Amino acid sequence: MLRDWKNARKPAFVPCDIEALEMDEPSTGAKFTDFYLASLATKHGLKLATLDESIGHKSVFVIPA
Repeated sequence: MLRDWKNARKPAFVPCDIEALEMDEPSTGAKFTDFYLASLATKHGLKLATLDESIGHKSVFVIPA
């Protein structure tokens, strides 16, 4: 199913091309991965889509539930 979706949608690959020390600093260690992904989104002119309303990063788009 994933292969079919990928072949139909042709999503872009976003490389993990920032160092951890270059990312925006998270408010807590528990948000480290979220902030890394949001910082990648910022670098590439994208938004990080999530259901998590507590991330608190400028590049986060919270999907309405």
